Amino acid sequence: MRESKIQEIDPHFSESSYIVSRDLVKNHDPLVMSRNSKCPYDAEKKTFYVQVLGENYTVGYPGGEVLNSASENFDNYSVKIIILRYLMNAKENITSEKMISFKEFPDGHLYYQNFYKRCIQVFANIGNEMPEDLKGYMDFIHGVPLGKGDLSWHFTVIPGLEVDCILWFGDDEFEAEGQILFDAKLKEVLNIKDLAILGDVFIISLKTFAFSL
Repeated sequence: MRESKIQEIDPHFSESSYIVSRDLVKNHDPLVMSRNSKCPYDAEKKTFYVQVLGENYTVGYPGGEVLNSASENFDNYSVKIIILRYLMNAKENITSEKMISFKEFPDGHLYYQNFYKRCIQVFANIGNEMPEDLKGYMDFIHGVPLGKGDLSWHFTVIPGLEVDCILWFGDDEFEAEGQILFDAKLKEVLNIKDLAILGDVFIISLKTFAFSL
């Protein structure tokens, strides 16, 4: 039996980074954030409702506290940070039909090797070793098959934030390969570090689903 190549990577970002983002929320108009991000806002409850990869979260305003669907605190700071960063920086009608790689974003080449190891390689190895679990996950998040590579999907991380993923199976001669593509207009919304966090959010969600079955 070949040894598994799935890496034990669980890349949570720090609480301090979350606090920095949380403290900035009050500087933004909640109605503008809701309109631009397509995330509903209840003005009476001062609460945003955000879905990330099939899971529901709430964000309080103006404090920026992110809670899970049970209104509880949790320690996945990658999810918390990307929710807040997207709420504050989203723009109306931001999606396009052009999908590009991490390296094509400004400064992407500086962080690509780290992104490849933490995200693309882990995605490829999970898909290669656990293809049925990957298919189940994509059904869970309502991914749309693309007909590229051996397996591929287009899916939504947060409303208005679109991603493609493509998998090529490995064999005894060649390693499995993957690609993760982002909507080109995200250049106007997220910086390269935000994009890396977005990749981590996807991988954490995929691993949680696959290994909890």
